[in-house]
Amino acid sequence: QSLFVRSTRWFLMLGAIAFLAFFMLSGFISDFFKVPDRNLVYILGLIAVIALLLPVVRGAMQGMQKFKGLGVNLILDAGARLLYLCLFLAAGLGLRGVLLTSLFAALTAYFAGLFVLRHLFSYREENVQILRKREVFGYALPVFLSMLGFSFLSYLDLFMVKHFFSAEQAGLYAVNSIIGKAFLYFPGAIILALFPKVSESFELNRPTGTILTKGLLLTGAISAVGIGFCAVFPEAVLWLLAGGGRYYEISPVVRIFGIAILPLVLFNVVQSYSLAVQKYKFLIYLYAGIILYAVLLWFFHDSFFQVLGVLFAVNLLILVFSAAELYKRKKEAVK
Repeated sequence: QSLFVRSTRWFLMLGAIAFLAFFMLSGFISDFFKVPDRNLVYILGLIAVIALLLPVVRGAMQGMQKFKGLGVNLILDAGARLLYLCLFLAAGLGLRGVLLTSLFAALTAYFAGLFVLRHLFSYREENVQILRKREVFGYALPVFLSMLGFSFLSYLDLFMVKHFFSAEQAGLYAVNSIIGKAFLYFPGAIILALFPKVSESFELNRPTGTILTKGLLLTGAISAVGIGFCAVFPEAVLWLLAGGGRYYEISPVVRIFGIAILPLVLFNVVQSYSLAVQKYKFLIYLYAGIILYAVLLWFFHDSFFQVLGVLFAVNLLILVFSAAELYKRKKEAVK
């Protein structure tokens, strides 16, 4: 209970800082991304707050291995998004309604998660060793940095396309981004189960390498199915996500998008494993990669294929260096 409450306080404070940053930089953000309505930036700031709080609830369920409740929470999140989207669009809120959908769906999932964890608040802790603030912050900071860095890796290509390309071209690329998020979320169940299992084995001094290997193989297998489907039936994917029409012209991009994002999908597994075994050097490679990613995209963005090439190359480098670091640590431990 104390760990949950303290973590919530820390991330609420970080969320408040994030919202303040969005508020103060709203003018720059609006101009850079060619967003005429500054209220959209304010809504994004609110989304940033709940986006920091929701992982605390889901992390508690994940750590306690309440996978059924966690699965229901994720399904509720998706269902709430569909419901709120229909309601807000019917109310004529337009793009504001789309962003409010993310905000209200996350709030719904958050409070539903609190209901699942209600037993944490049904008793008083007595004679329990409470983690010190330094210990909580010492682990919360790497988790926060990994979440933030992974979000940058997931969206930086879309940000750059939004800045450098026309609104129409950015809209076409956004459909590809949706496909990319599907590749990230489909193996999500593996990652959700991997973290507590690895963490438990690590604390009990049991071998954890086999769990990582299985996680990578399962994630790769699931991704391979998606890659194959997109390569063979890109038009079907575009019809399902965007209704076809003009979007069919990006079929060649859809064919290879799964391959381009595969290193990022596999890195997500390596990142989760590294956090579970408290090996944080991957953060150096993560943020070095983000800087390289931004620089390369700034200079090389003549076409969608060039953007995807940068996406693949940088994420592959981050994956290889992070995995090599784990292998190096494992060999040192054996010696």
